[in-house]
Amino acid sequence: MFYPQIPADFGWTEEHEVLRQSARRLLEERCPISEVRRLAASPLGHDPALWKEMARLGWLGLVVPEAHGGAGLGHLHLALLLEETGRRLLPAPLLATVLAGFALEAAGSVAECARLAPALASGERVATFAFCDLGGGFETGTIEATADTRDGGFVLRGVKPFVMAGAEAGLVIAPFRERSGELTFFAVDLPTRGVRIETEIGVDPTRRSARLVFDNAFVAASARLENGGAATLQRVHVRSFAALAAEMVGGAESTLLMTRDYAIARKQFDRQIGAFQAVKHPIVDVMIGVEMARTHVLAAAAALDHARDLAETPARMAKAIASEVYPMAVRRAVQLHGGYGFTWDCDAHFYFKRALWSRAMLGDGAHHRRYLAAELLGPAA
Repeated sequence: MFYPQIPADFGWTEEHEVLRQSARRLLEERCPISEVRRLAASPLGHDPALWKEMARLGWLGLVVPEAHGGAGLGHLHLALLLEETGRRLLPAPLLATVLAGFALEAAGSVAECARLAPALASGERVATFAFCDLGGGFETGTIEATADTRDGGFVLRGVKPFVMAGAEAGLVIAPFRERSGELTFFAVDLPTRGVRIETEIGVDPTRRSARLVFDNAFVAASARLENGGAATLQRVHVRSFAALAAEMVGGAESTLLMTRDYAIARKQFDRQIGAFQAVKHPIVDVMIGVEMARTHVLAAAAALDHARDLAETPARMAKAIASEVYPMAVRRAVQLHGGYGFTWDCDAHFYFKRALWSRAMLGDGAHHRRYLAAELLGPAA
């Protein structure tokens, strides 16, 4: 699909490369795989000192408007940053806070954003966005959690599973459906009476999640964000698809390089195993897939920067292809590492688990292809 509003180079500048290189250097130093292993087994799951450093560098508010304490940069900057965090399996609530920022910017008024966004951008407060409903759905028609008016406020009921950083967040933004059927967003402080936080045992130990149970939780009227509706939720989703896909591309490339290095170092019959066609051809297939996925991610980011109203299709395409390439990369990594690839000592299993989590979250490839096909061809008969 042709978008004349998007520059041929996606709007790339030297500033983008500086951000990417500085992020890569910091994460290589502060987040090697040995540190990922340590944090995955720790009670908190991330390093507070690194979190403060990311806040100081402006990562937490990279796309938050300057008026609200952020850097006010574009989605291409964010895509490059998240690609680097995905390469290192960054165990931190960065993605959760970024998605919460998307929801706040879309649903909040200027005054609400001015009140809530600075604490998110500064790292003072961990925030998250509860995008899933009880059945695991996230599209606009699947939201079943309810909000009823009472005593000048609202009573929230429903279950929000798979909430990233839900056990440590101080603020959760979540969509609810009012009695009229309208979708509305609420920014709820945590902990709050009536909101039960149940830690989940997930497939990925580097990305903690929790189930939030809203059991007649009463919140003040000020918790209801001003701008609601299905279109608002869809705008949040589009930005989230692109963000998660960018992180997935970084993880896929890191897995590819790990497998390549092993194929160079490992020898059989006095030859590097990478010289055998049964090894090098799958590695090349992964390399091609990673480059295709990266191109889609950059296109989605550029669309969000230059033609946001048209960004849904490239964002869904990016999430679809990333959801196929990342699992393919980790399957090849485990396979080509041989018997070692199935052991705890091989780092590939951390990427395998992140790939499984990322593929399922916000729709896998089949989900988005079905959606795009329906948009292009009309619903199936």
